[in-house]
Amino acid sequence: MPSNPADRSTTFVDANLLTRLDRAPVTRTLRVGIGVVVLVWLLESFDIGLVSVLILVLGPHWELSSGEIGLLGASGTIGLLAGMLPAGRLADLYGRKKVLMVGTAMFSVFTLLSAFSPNFVVLIILRIVAGLGEGAIFPVPYLMISELVNKEKRGRIMGYAQWVLNGGYTLPALVGLWAVSTFDTEWSWRVPCLIGGLPLLLIPVLAKWVPESPRFQLRKATRQASEAPREDVRKLVTRIEDEAGIAHDETVVDPEILAVLDDSAVRGSMRMRQLLKAPYLRRSVIAYAALTASFIVWYTMLTYAPTIFGMLGATKSNSLLYTGVMMFVSAFGVFYQGRLADSRGRKPVFAVYMVVAAIGLVLLTLEPVVGIVVVVIGALATAWFGLGSFSIPKMYMAEQYPTRLRGLGTSVGEMVSRGLTGGILVAFLPGLIAGFGVTTVLTAAAISMVLLAAPMFFFGQETSGRNMEDLGTDLSDREKQPDVPRADVEVTPQPGRMPQQ
Repeated sequence: MPSNPADRSTTFVDANLLTRLDRAPVTRTLRVGIGVVVLVWLLESFDIGLVSVLILVLGPHWELSSGEIGLLGASGTIGLLAGMLPAGRLADLYGRKKVLMVGTAMFSVFTLLSAFSPNFVVLIILRIVAGLGEGAIFPVPYLMISELVNKEKRGRIMGYAQWVLNGGYTLPALVGLWAVSTFDTEWSWRVPCLIGGLPLLLIPVLAKWVPESPRFQLRKATRQASEAPREDVRKLVTRIEDEAGIAHDETVVDPEILAVLDDSAVRGSMRMRQLLKAPYLRRSVIAYAALTASFIVWYTMLTYAPTIFGMLGATKSNSLLYTGVMMFVSAFGVFYQGRLADSRGRKPVFAVYMVVAAIGLVLLTLEPVVGIVVVVIGALATAWFGLGSFSIPKMYMAEQYPTRLRGLGTSVGEMVSRGLTGGILVAFLPGLIAGFGVTTVLTAAAISMVLLAAPMFFFGQETSGRNMEDLGTDLSDREKQPDVPRADVEVTPQPGRMPQQ
């Protein structure tokens, strides 16, 4: 614990600010800031999905080989995976907002430049570099939601964000359809890339309207012995309270938050090896497994759903239609999962989603036995409960780490889970389907999803309704105590302000 009375007083002030933030509702300041972040996430999903338009047009236009088409399809993912790890580390060192702005600028500029690619090699290089920016952004929205929104609404707001993101994956197809039907071949792929550069216009908006994570700011103030970041947090909390009509009580503190800030462990190492030590190794394995479970069904259906439906007897047009309907339905799945996560708990809701999604995958294979109606039910169940299962595992992963490791831990989780599924699984799926058949592959995927989700249900900590400091610390769990003023710490009021009772 801090031995210096001044340090002790500063720790109390930080705990007071976080307590007030955690009891405040989601006001206009937070809604606008999170809305801008989610808009960037939406436009990033458009940029990622552009590859389908590029493959559709440039495959025949540039007479690409199957290997070149595969490389074009993987180019963005290569950059995305490579960008995640350093971005998480940088977000912990320099702030979530700065990484978000740099990542947005990077993927926008290089997607814009992609429109002027003279040949295949240049296009691949530009797509990989754009992917680096996308990888920097991916974990940031749920990092910021977890660190800005109170403990009662984190899951719900994450559900809103994922609803927008899932809906965003329909945009590339719509824009591609418009471009192909409006422009000649030479411009039908360039115009979507030009549109992909529009997020550059959001950089000033990000700078003005998106607040930096208050938890990062307070850690920065302690690490650099500077009052400026702490004062920024004070202004943010005061503005939120003013919007909500809440008194600025500078004496209230959550004992759990204060205990965590007091403990020397929160000033520990920020190195990656910390993720390999207790308690973070166990938490990481559980959280990464849960996210991988969701990505198994996501990448299987996103990449090969039309092919699978075709093998099950659907026409090409109907296969595309069924896939589009599944993506549409998934947006409602993530929306309601976020709401249920706050009211019913992360663990039971995610377990139900995975079990129902697994049943849906199996039903997809039973058309010759049970008929098309049951297959449709299976497709809807897979869409709602499988493709729409991301609100919980992404938020849950961010809830496993202290502020100093949260960016690194979540980015490693994204990299591992996407690498195993979007990289390895997608690469081997065609061969597995050819060798073992759709029924065997989808059944194996269903079993894998349930097995990977099981550790979270049986061994993971329940995070619903708990503050981020208590969740991220390596202190032993404590009994929940009411927020009470502390009488043993003298708090010096800020000049010109008096604590309000």
